[in-house]
Amino acid sequence: MVHLVRRLVLGVAVLFVLSFASFCFFASRGDTYPTGRPVLTEYWTWLKGLFNGDSLQRLTQPVPTTLNHQPTTMLEAVGHTALLLGGALVLVTLLSVAIAVAAATTRGSALDLLLRCFTYLAWAMPAFLLALVVQRVFYALGDSFGFGPFPLAGWPGSCPAGLGIDAGTLPNCPSAGSGLRYGANLARYMTLPILTLAIGFVGLHARYLRSALIGTLDAPFITTARAKGLSERRIVLRHALRASLVTFVAVLLADFGAIFGAAMAVDWIFELNGLGTVLVSEFPISSPSPTDTYSVQLVLLLTGGLVLLTSYLSEFAVGWLDPRMRVEK
Repeated sequence: MVHLVRRLVLGVAVLFVLSFASFCFFASRGDTYPTGRPVLTEYWTWLKGLFNGDSLQRLTQPVPTTLNHQPTTMLEAVGHTALLLGGALVLVTLLSVAIAVAAATTRGSALDLLLRCFTYLAWAMPAFLLALVVQRVFYALGDSFGFGPFPLAGWPGSCPAGLGIDAGTLPNCPSAGSGLRYGANLARYMTLPILTLAIGFVGLHARYLRSALIGTLDAPFITTARAKGLSERRIVLRHALRASLVTFVAVLLADFGAIFGAAMAVDWIFELNGLGTVLVSEFPISSPSPTDTYSVQLVLLLTGGLVLLTSYLSEFAVGWLDPRMRVEK
């Protein structure tokens, strides 16, 4: 309990330093704050607003974006990014476990070599570059809207402004629908972004899990299990995999910051109107308009909070998977 309280206090302190440093950064860039007051006064006003709700009103206010000038709200952007991250994390977990189990149980074979080559290639390509490649390939294989049922960009009911490195506006803007139809449209639009975000991290974490599985399969307790006549399938899935998941889960959750950063780039390229779109739109390059500091602060606060939360979840998950780690610190 004491350890948890210390971690929470440290997390709050980190968020405080992050928010204050970002305010000072915008002040050094000469950005104008909502009232034109000094930076310390504005920061105190914003900090108090987190508790009385004034600063949180930005979550429901429209935020203009550079994607075909389609406004969105911060709350909607959080939902879009959360869906992208959630889908990618589920896919990374499932594919990493499948690849690692297949490679570890056939180590030294042609299948193991092929799977390892795939993981190296997947991890070698940055998410933003992979997103552009996926978009270009499916554009060449399909048409100006997408490949089969999978659109190349946009959110259900939106009109994307272009295709990554391409310019122009896509001609088809079907309605989002409602109920089951909206869910089906959402699945179609999110398929390519989720796959793109997940592939690179599958390459990294499948390698981690494969190495952990190989070490576990050579452990004495696995030899004992084989001597008792347990099936190889039960040994791998019930004993070796669970012991190896301790390392895998810890590394995956610790890597959440990198996954979140990659999601911002994928969100921008696939025009999902998520936090990546909002953040890029708040830093105009060709426009002299100043940065909306309050909106950017919320993005940074949400990002920092999510990274800290996954750090705590990593400790709880490791403690649940490995009883030896359940020690009061």
